[in-house]
Amino acid sequence: MSEAVAALLGAIVGSGIVVVREWLASSADSRKRAKYLAVRVVITLDRFVDQCAVVSLDDGYLEGNRDEATVTTEAPSPISFPDDVDWRSIDHQLAYDLLSLDNRLHDAQQAISAAADYASPPDYDAYYETRRYRYALLGLEAARLARILRDTHDLPRRTFGEWNPESKLEETRKKIEAERERDKALSSELL
Repeated sequence: MSEAVAALLGAIVGSGIVVVREWLASSADSRKRAKYLAVRVVITLDRFVDQCAVVSLDDGYLEGNRDEATVTTEAPSPISFPDDVDWRSIDHQLAYDLLSLDNRLHDAQQAISAAADYASPPDYDAYYETRRYRYALLGLEAARLARILRDTHDLPRRTFGEWNPESKLEETRKKIEAERERDKALSSELL
């Protein structure tokens, strides 16, 4: 009887060791896939942040023409994440936030297009304000997501020289929100 119990316990322990070993190997592989995803996606996000920062500064007069505002910067390209990454290897909410960033870009483009329909020459203020603000918000969100990926997967922080796109995005956001608050206050005073 004791030999049967010993054999049963041996089988249970042996099976447990195999399961734990497989789980550890799978976990290590998942961490590697997640870190690879983070590296690839952070590079894409950094490029998008830079593009958004440039657009957030475009008031239509960057090239010095003061007669009529004209777009002097190209809108950021649609976000194209690498195909060779495993989105299941990272937190599901983070994956959702990253993958839905392109939808937010589409929504911003729709809002900018609508603002263009109502903007008046020569400054086209409504268009440029909407364009600058929406790209500033998108760039800040992309920068936030890149920071989360860097922190979560032990990647180095992004360093900046003289050009810091994140601070430019934040400056644009704050400036436009302050202008909107002033306009709102003036409107309420007039009413």
